[in-house]
Amino acid sequence: MQEHTGPAPVPYRWRIRGATAVFIAGVLALAVLNLPKGFDTNLSKIGTGKPALVFFYDSNLVISNQQTREMDKAREILAEDLHFLIADIGRPDAQLFMQQHQSARTQLLLFAADGSLLNRTQGLMTAEELLVLFSEALDTKNNPVSRRQPAFSSGGTSTRP
Repeated sequence: MQEHTGPAPVPYRWRIRGATAVFIAGVLALAVLNLPKGFDTNLSKIGTGKPALVFFYDSNLVISNQQTREMDKAREILAEDLHFLIADIGRPDAQLFMQQHQSARTQLLLFAADGSLLNRTQGLMTAEELLVLFSEALDTKNNPVSRRQPAFSSGGTSTRP
């Protein structure tokens, strides 16, 4: 009785290759399906009658992906009331915008409907924190007599760790 030590039979090799290709395609499909819906990069929407939240996205930082996931959750609730915009710092227009507003990577800027800056904060903020930030900033803008420091502004006390 002889042992077979040569290459595997042709049909067996093709089954392994096919299974590997199906596995890779499945993993890629899951990755694509779990990506958040694309964010608008049109910064000219700021000041067009609807408040806007701008995130300075840096593809080299993990926090950027985490922040966009949180923004996607908040967008499910606030999509009608707020523009969710991304300023990709790899683009020249976003770099200019970043310089004009003296901002840094992974910062979030909240603009009023008229384009005035309401709040500036550093990411990472959860969806819940974004909802609070938006509602407090609008309360402060609409009711200037009771101006209070938003809980997550860069200049005030923060309840975040």
